[in-house]
Amino acid sequence: MKRLIGKLALCSTLAIAALGCAHPYYPPPPPPPQVPAGPTIIQMAERYGFSIGRHDGARAARLGEVFHPRRTRDFRVTPGYDPQMGPYRVYRSAFRRAFLNGYRRGYYQ
Repeated sequence: MKRLIGKLALCSTLAIAALGCAHPYYPPPPPPPQVPAGPTIIQMAERYGFSIGRHDGARAARLGEVFHPRRTRDFRVTPGYDPQMGPYRVYRSAFRRAFLNGYRRGYYQ
């Protein structure tokens, strides 16, 4: 009887220890939804700056004005910026660079 109680105590102790060491399996969380990436702030500024610059340059050439793209209002103001896009300095730099290219293209075409 003592042996049976001893074996039963040993088996129950081992069973409890084995169950206590078992870790439940939790599957990894699902990946985040893929949101289609839109154009970056630089791409938007370049597209907008080139378009406006080309329009302003063509208008200046048509009116017989001197080639001075840095003196135009659009170059100074850098229209089209939205604070949700990112830093203003990045937008302004890309816009002005593209504006000058567009102005040159529009003026000399």
